[in-house]
Amino acid sequence: PIRKVPNEEHHANVILSHKPPRVASVVRSSSAATATDLRLRGNSSGNSNGNGAPRREENVVLRDLDNAAYFGKLRIGTPAPQEFDVIFDTGSSDIWVPGPYCARTSENCRGKNVFDDKASTSFSEVPRGKLSKFDIEYGSGKVLGKFVRDTVTVAEHFTVEHQTFAMVHHTDGLGDLYSSSKFDGLLGLAFDNLSSMGYGVKTFMTNLKNHPDVEKAMVAFYLGDETDGELAIGGYNENLMQNPDDINWVPVATPAYWLVAMDHIKMGGFTASSAAGIMDTGTSLIYGPKNEVARLARSVNGKWDEDLELYSIPCDAELPELEFTIGGRTYNVPGEEMGMMDEDDDGTQYCFLSISAMDWDDVDEGEVDTLDVRLEAEVAAKIRNLAGGQASPIPYQYRHSTWLIGDVFLRQRYCIFDYDNRRFGLAELKDDLKE
Repeated sequence: PIRKVPNEEHHANVILSHKPPRVASVVRSSSAATATDLRLRGNSSGNSNGNGAPRREENVVLRDLDNAAYFGKLRIGTPAPQEFDVIFDTGSSDIWVPGPYCARTSENCRGKNVFDDKASTSFSEVPRGKLSKFDIEYGSGKVLGKFVRDTVTVAEHFTVEHQTFAMVHHTDGLGDLYSSSKFDGLLGLAFDNLSSMGYGVKTFMTNLKNHPDVEKAMVAFYLGDETDGELAIGGYNENLMQNPDDINWVPVATPAYWLVAMDHIKMGGFTASSAAGIMDTGTSLIYGPKNEVARLARSVNGKWDEDLELYSIPCDAELPELEFTIGGRTYNVPGEEMGMMDEDDDGTQYCFLSISAMDWDDVDEGEVDTLDVRLEAEVAAKIRNLAGGQASPIPYQYRHSTWLIGDVFLRQRYCIFDYDNRRFGLAELKDDLKE
C-alpha cells in the first residue's frame, strides 16, 4: 500500500525550495536592480498572435523526475536563445540560472547548462550596488550570483525584454543533489513581495500581467504521476479538465505566497480547522505546524525517529486519505500517497509519513525543525521566517496554522494560479489523466 521512494528522491524535493528574504527587508528604498525600458515583445503587427486579439495560453512540457520535481524549458538571450531546464516554482519569485563561471567555482555545477552572457546581444548588467548581488541561503549553504538583464522566453512566444534575473556563479549550497538533478535553475511564479530583487523590480509574472497583448496573467499546472505534465501560461488548458465550467476559485489571502484559507484538514482521527495553505509547486511533500503534524502522526500510529526526524510508520499500514476542505469543497489525497518507503542494501524496508513538521514557537533564523536533516532550513523558512511581523505575507490569524502544500496534493488536480485576480483555482482532471 505504500509506494517505494528511493532515498535520493525523498530528499530531491527539498533542494527546490529556497530560503526567501524576510518581506520587511524586501521593501527597500534602493532599487539598483530595477529594469528600464521593459516590454513584452509581440510580433510585427503589434499584438501577440497577429490578428489583433490578445494571445491565448501556450503550453510547456513538464518533465517528471520520479514525482520529486517537475521541470521545463526556459530560453534566455538573443539572437540565438540559450535553453535551460528550470523548475517552475509557485513558492518563490526570482529567476536564476548558472553563469559562465559556475562550473569553475562549484563542482556540483559541472554538466549544467550555463548562460553565456557574451553570446547574447541583448544582455546588460544592472547598476553596481546593493541589489546587484544575488544571495540565497540554503540549509546546506549559500547560492551566490549577480542580477543581470536579458530577454527571457517561456513557451513559444511569451517573451519579456530586459527581464531582471540572477546569473549564479556559486552553487555549493545546493550540495550533491544539484549535480545529480536534471534541472539547471528556477523560475519563480509567486508575487513580487517574495522577490529578492528589491522594490520596483518586476517579476516575470508581473510583466505578463502589465502587458495588453497577454489575455490572462495566469499559469496552470498538470503535474503528471510518474509521467510528463504540462504548464499552461497565459491561461489554462480546458482539454485537461473534467469540466472547465466547474473551477473552484479561492481568493489569495495576501499577494505574496499563493496562500489560501483552508476550512478543514482531516486524516484518520486527526482534524484541524481555520488553517491556511501555501500552494507550492516547488515542494513535493506537505509541511505543517509541528504540534498539528504530531497529532496527525499519532492518529495513524506514527512514531518520531530522532535520527531521521521523520515519523516512521509500519510498511504494511493502510493509511487513510488526507482531506483538505478548500473553498467549501473537500479534496482527497489517496492513502497510498501519504507514505514513502526506503530500502537498505540488504532489503530491509523502512516507511515514513509523507508529511513534515515545523515548530512555529520562539524560533529564530538559525533554528529550524523539519523532517529533513540535511536541507531542513529551506522549506521551514518559507513559512516561519516570513510569519508574523509588520510586513509579513502571512496574515496574523494564520501565523501558527499555515501549511505548505506540495506536489503530493497538487498533482491530484488541475491547479490554476490567477495573478490578475489574485485567486487560486482547483478543477478535476479528466479520468484518463488520473490512471
